[in-house]
Amino acid sequence: MLIFSLNTIAVSAEEPNLGILRVRSFEAPREVAPNSVFSVKLDVEYGVHGRPENDTFRATIYGDNVNDPLWQSEPVIVWWTGPSSSSSPWGGDKIWDINLTSPSAQGSFKLTAYAYYFDDGAWRFFNNSLNGPGIRQVSVRVGKTANFGVELGTPGVPVSIDNQTVKTSPNGDVRIILFEGDNYVLSVPPVVEFQNFTRLVFSGWNDGNKQSQRSFEFDGDMKFIGSYRIQYLLQVNSLVSSSYSEWHDAGSSVRLQTSDSVPMNWPLDLFGFRYNFVGWTGDINSSLTEVSITMNAPKTLNANFSVDYSPILIFSIFAAGVSGAVTFLIRKRRNAPNESTSTKELTLRCGNCGECVEGDWTHCIRCGTDLANHQ
Repeated sequence: MLIFSLNTIAVSAEEPNLGILRVRSFEAPREVAPNSVFSVKLDVEYGVHGRPENDTFRATIYGDNVNDPLWQSEPVIVWWTGPSSSSSPWGGDKIWDINLTSPSAQGSFKLTAYAYYFDDGAWRFFNNSLNGPGIRQVSVRVGKTANFGVELGTPGVPVSIDNQTVKTSPNGDVRIILFEGDNYVLSVPPVVEFQNFTRLVFSGWNDGNKQSQRSFEFDGDMKFIGSYRIQYLLQVNSLVSSSYSEWHDAGSSVRLQTSDSVPMNWPLDLFGFRYNFVGWTGDINSSLTEVSITMNAPKTLNANFSVDYSPILIFSIFAAGVSGAVTFLIRKRRNAPNESTSTKELTLRCGNCGECVEGDWTHCIRCGTDLANHQ
């Protein structure tokens, strides 16, 4: 491996074969522990200028000591064989994942990444926005760390600590490393819903705090224990009234009550039309208007009603009675004695059926016989 220092770095005054050589990104953790191994990611973008000869570049990372690189890559050779050759590696990105070791002293330090090209016997880098820049810096803090844990008792729940989010393990917990002396924001979801009409609702922390999001000062090994309660969805369906849907705690008892008779909507209610309760079906089968159900799982109930047709029957009977009474009165009127009618006229009868007839009738009202021919 070729080792060199900043003393060999120069900025090219001539146009090199590499037309683009820039540090596209340089990613490092914000904080690390003393004497710990941590990872950085370096992305260098390159592109040849178009001349026939090849060119070489490499990447290097320095710490606070600019004369002693912490890491440097092997040389990367780029060549140009013409625009018609699709296999020519004439440009692209070179990405490195690198492990570094942090200093032993607490504080902060800078990491500087360079992308060099070899030109005229020296390693040079672009320091402009057109071809580069071939340099980028990041700051990393070195501090004392300790263990931080969150126990929720439920796997797969997202736990956020500042900008970092992890999910609880199959055991329902999270274990991470934090820096002592810093303030953090801890957040868990207030509600975790599942697809089977079951959900978890956050109840609070072991220190009495009921908020799903809280801030705390981390001064050493620490653990928060949070709890969730299970809730199940109760759904009540009915064609008479709007459906009911509500969450209830697991193990709770819910009392449901309905009316034994419900009037229909206007204008049918003006005529006394109603719905009569028939019974409950679903997770409960009962003809009682009031029932209780234990929420040990999601529940669905149907409140069933039938239509009361008695107003139609009463109306039909009434209508038939009125019609019969009218007919009777008409017939009685026709059969009643009239002071102006002679005794002879009242004793006239139909020659066919014997029905009493009046003198001015042409046909019998009983059998329809022509009275002119059957007197």
